[in-house]
Amino acid sequence: MEPIRLTSPSDVLALLPYQLGYHPHDAVVVVTVHGRTVGLVERIDIPPPQHMVEAADAMVGPLLSDLPDAAVLVGYESTPGASLPLLDQLRSGCRLAGIEVLDRVVVRDGRWYSPDCRDGCCPGDGRPVEEPAAHPGVAELVAMGVSPLPSRAALAGVVTADPVIAPVVARALSRRRAAGLRPATGPHGSVDDRRAWLVQWGEAVDVAEEAPEVQDTSPATVAELVLSLQDVELRDGLIARWCPDTLPLEALGAPLAHQLRTLLPDPAWAVGEEAPAAGRRVLARLQWLARAVPDEDAAPVLTVLASLAWWLGDGAVAREALDRALDARPDYRLARLLERMVDLGVRSRSDRPPGRGLATPA
Repeated sequence: MEPIRLTSPSDVLALLPYQLGYHPHDAVVVVTVHGRTVGLVERIDIPPPQHMVEAADAMVGPLLSDLPDAAVLVGYESTPGASLPLLDQLRSGCRLAGIEVLDRVVVRDGRWYSPDCRDGCCPGDGRPVEEPAAHPGVAELVAMGVSPLPSRAALAGVVTADPVIAPVVARALSRRRAAGLRPATGPHGSVDDRRAWLVQWGEAVDVAEEAPEVQDTSPATVAELVLSLQDVELRDGLIARWCPDTLPLEALGAPLAHQLRTLLPDPAWAVGEEAPAAGRRVLARLQWLARAVPDEDAAPVLTVLASLAWWLGDGAVAREALDRALDARPDYRLARLLERMVDLGVRSRSDRPPGRGLATPA
């Protein structure tokens, strides 16, 4: 897929729900621009008045790491004027940081307004937000089956524990631990352990059209996958293999690096024309696995999911996965580190072309 190019505020408004993964409400979104191409996308709920400056500062910082040519500021509001104080603070912050603000737009009740228009060219009652299919880049996303959720609250559901499946997996985990089967504790597995686990992980994220549905994975196998991530080197190896160029496989040691290369197929979501579709499929499979795991055991799976989502440019899913992981395990160090990267807008993939949302602060 070619990078999505912007030519007008209508293009930005059509694109943003697909970048974020949901339709924003009572929030402000900042989009960085490289030429006419989308870069970093940030979203924040409209804060109370006493926190406007703090919220603007939190958003401007990550913009600098993206080295943008300019930025577009968009306020989504249900009450007239609710987004303007934060839009004002952001414009001032961007100017102080040397970032040009191309445009500011306010969206309300299905129409958009330009608060800075002084030439009389913008109608006072605004313009209707156009259907996404009217924009070629977004139409391509629609054709690929990409569809934004109605709200951020709905987005949280893609990683929330399933009330039917998770208790079954919890019982499988309890039986496994009660039997004293490895790896009940400890950071490392044997060569044979790792071989078996990597085969299972390869099957779990198989994105081939003919692959078995991940929903058919047995609770016992899900439990085995969960416990395998107590082997922190294996966990890091999965991330390194699935998110190329984030960590050299050799840093994990020759035996594990060899297993990762030979037992896990090349990630189909990394290169080629089918990469975007493969990326959506692998995220969907990992999201199901995350939902199948009870909260108290989910942090490692959620962090692997968040790492891959972030590498693919899906900051919204990465954020939701990290929020759930850290709610259950505030001390889970890798989740804390990745959360910091998301907060700062640090790209996890230096060669990723612009055109996908990267950061979605709370």
